[in-house]
Amino acid sequence: MSDKKILIIEKASELFAKNGFDATSIQEITDACGISKGSFYLSFKSKESLLFSIFEYFSTKLIDRIGSIHQMDIGPRERFEQFFVIQFEEIARYSDFILMQMREQTNPINEEMMGIMNDMRRKTYEAQESLLLELYGEDIIEHMTDLIVILGGITKGYIEIIVFNKNSLNYVALAHYIVERIDSIVNGLSTPFLTRQLLVGHGMCGGDFTIKVEELLKDIKLLTKGIADEDLIISLEIIEQELSAPNYRKPVLSGMMSNLKKSELTEEFARKIKLFLDQSV
Repeated sequence: MSDKKILIIEKASELFAKNGFDATSIQEITDACGISKGSFYLSFKSKESLLFSIFEYFSTKLIDRIGSIHQMDIGPRERFEQFFVIQFEEIARYSDFILMQMREQTNPINEEMMGIMNDMRRKTYEAQESLLLELYGEDIIEHMTDLIVILGGITKGYIEIIVFNKNSLNYVALAHYIVERIDSIVNGLSTPFLTRQLLVGHGMCGGDFTIKVEELLKDIKLLTKGIADEDLIISLEIIEQELSAPNYRKPVLSGMMSNLKKSELTEEFARKIKLFLDQSV
């Protein structure tokens, strides 16, 4: 995205939050940006398309920050806490805009918007799964759906507080508190209540909670670009061949997954393969 588009998005979101969407004119937006109307229309077809781009921009920023967590030189617990801190910070940063959206309901949910929402939701759930597995181990895999739902319930109330009063909470302390609560929940797990299929069937994850073959193939291409270890590359290539075949062989994927778990570079992807195999049981 160009610097000019980002400038327009940032300034427009401030004006929409302050004055409302309907009450803000394109002239006011261009004045705030120091550009002409012609320059505005070269970037956005209308005020409505700008509103859509604002949502897309905010979503991308959140996902990019969440995606950077695994590059942080900190432990699993601290990474899980950062996951919550990042969400709270981004929601607080744009809380005035979110409130405007809630008041005016100016953004109709069309197919394109639903696609962005589903993608953001899916990537957030994937990050949660990965961080939960990293912290608590593979024993929680059968409880993953319950944990995702419980986490959503725990954070929902705090997010509402942040939206309506963004300066009322210490996000670092809150993240630490939430992870401690998850510790207690994990320690008390017994028989799983929900299945992944039930979660998807009720549309609670936008119908796109499962890990897809295309997604794994894309991950493999990204991983092979940054790996020099020949054994890891061979394992990734074998997985790629299996997933590209009409019917992949689970024992082969499981064997290659075991190889990938031995390296920090591919450990997270190995967990993803594990989840992929479990969902197809």
